Amino acid sequence: MESTPKMTKNLLKLSIEEKERFFDSFDMVQTDCDGVLWMLGEPFTGVEFTIRALRNNGKRVIYVSNNSVRTMADYRSKLDKLTDYTIDEEDIIHPAKIVIHYLRQRNFDGLCYVIGSSNFKACLREAGFQILDGPNEPVNESIREVAAVVNDGQPVQAVIVDFDYNMNNIKLLRAQMYLRHDALFIAGAMDKVLPVGPRTRYIGPGCYVEILQNVADRKPIVLGKPGLPMSKMLKQMYSVEDSRRVLFVGDQPEMDVKFGHTSNYQTLLVGTGNYKEDDLQKLANKLDELPDYYIDSFAELEQIVRDVVAYKARNVTKCGL
Repeated sequence: MESTPKMTKNLLKLSIEEKERFFDSFDMVQTDCDGVLWMLGEPFTGVEFTIRALRNNGKRVIYVSNNSVRTMADYRSKLDKLTDYTIDEEDIIHPAKIVIHYLRQRNFDGLCYVIGSSNFKACLREAGFQILDGPNEPVNESIREVAAVVNDGQPVQAVIVDFDYNMNNIKLLRAQMYLRHDALFIAGAMDKVLPVGPRTRYIGPGCYVEILQNVADRKPIVLGKPGLPMSKMLKQMYSVEDSRRVLFVGDQPEMDVKFGHTSNYQTLLVGTGNYKEDDLQKLANKLDELPDYYIDSFAELEQIVRDVVAYKARNVTKCGL
């Protein structure tokens, strides 16, 4: 017997009874930020009302980003405005925080070679880890001079890769050499492309990681979306006992929806990234990227909450309670 194909449900097209079942099926919302709450730092209209409606009706909201370029002060500033200045920094997650948590759990105290942004490296340094990085400056095109830089004999015990605006070939070569000596191989963000506008996508750190993975013949410990190690750590950090009671919201099937399925969460794709409802047919053979639910924008989720709350109130009145 052939199994029934998985179908994504558009929340706005559900009956009120189905909307109620959806709303009652989760206690926690974990949501991506870039492409869901804002684009290039500008918040999408109405997202603050959705956050307020969810929280006012007993849902905890956690902000799970793959962007460690943005500083915690910047996250706090943006989310303060969207949460009526009630944001708790413990509810903001990005790969640098997860990497620090992971290294501390292992009681790691060795030297790290880090490919990443200034903020990513600053987070690790502030947490007390020894960081080696670079070079950002060009190296003369001589095999001897290049070899002297990449074979420097430093006792590196972990190679950590995230997004780096100043990425270059020498950094990859240097990381490759350290990985030959059994250093931990840790990846943060795994995005191969970074949407920075409706028609603009930049090369993402997932491309760097893939190169190193192939040349070193090793798989990294992925501490960003969609990695299972990150999923396990989030469940531990937020005491998630029933993963199906968590709704993950994102705009990128390859990162967000896949992470949700990896975590055994329910998944909701919003259409404010590169994917619209009509694009879901492209995911027919990628079930780990096909969301359970779809809605055009995170802001529209507020109306779902309002509809369900009103429906419940009417039912209470009918029962004479």
